Amino acid sequence: MIIAGPTASGKTARAIETALERNGEIINCDSLQVYNCLKTLTAFPTDEDMKLAPHRLFGYLGYGDKSSVVTWATLASRAVEDVLKHNRLPIIVGGTGLYVDTLVNGISPLPEVSRDVRERVASMNYDELCAELYMADPSLIGVITKQQHHQMLRAYAIHLETGKSILHFRSLPKKVFLSDVEYEYDVMKCDRSKLYERINARFDRMLDAGAVDEVRCFLGTIGYHRHDRSTLFKRYRIFNAIGAKEITMYLDGEVSFEKMKEMATLNLRHYAKRQVTWFRHHAP
Repeated sequence: MIIAGPTASGKTARAIETALERNGEIINCDSLQVYNCLKTLTAFPTDEDMKLAPHRLFGYLGYGDKSSVVTWATLASRAVEDVLKHNRLPIIVGGTGLYVDTLVNGISPLPEVSRDVRERVASMNYDELCAELYMADPSLIGVITKQQHHQMLRAYAIHLETGKSILHFRSLPKKVFLSDVEYEYDVMKCDRSKLYERINARFDRMLDAGAVDEVRCFLGTIGYHRHDRSTLFKRYRIFNAIGAKEITMYLDGEVSFEKMKEMATLNLRHYAKRQVTWFRHHAP
């Protein structure tokens, strides 16, 4: 079973309820909950939640470890097979659409990109990058738009790394992770205004639960210096947890507490909107 949907839509509660009713085990499908840090900001299951039902693939990486959708899908497929072997229901839960799609439909064998290339791509002006990529690979015009920021960066990095178009790799047979497994989808739906209220309330709960101290402690762990901020944001993927960058700016004295809340909740709402759109177009 797959329980998916936008942030703050109630996936965790639905998963636990389903696990208890149907003898299930919960398998993480959130690209940030694979890390064992910033658990408050990533809405990591509580100790009480994890006692109610078996949980897998939560917090198995440290903040400096590399994560990829292929690695996760490999581990998730093994977890699904093991749960089925014990006559229990695998319940895949999360809001990372790419992870869901990869596990269910497979993925094109895209090449690894070196750190030097990633850093070069990250340092470039985005408009110039797009223009250069379209000039080098006109086949991408109309296929990957400038609004598809992540795909554009990935396509450019692959072009630099291999000299080939990302479309070449997409044309190759997909790597399949699970076969002969039927899925029941439960995509959480919520009225947008109600969802935004839930997002605001949950971020307030995160702050009450110590999210600011959590970020302050993490910054100390990685040896944070303000002048290295942009580099560290790019180096550690866990900073993609919405609220981490905003709280860092608050701790640096750049924004007020209220401004930090406003920025974080706005970014969360934008993220939820993108998730809703993704699942509307990709979920069965």
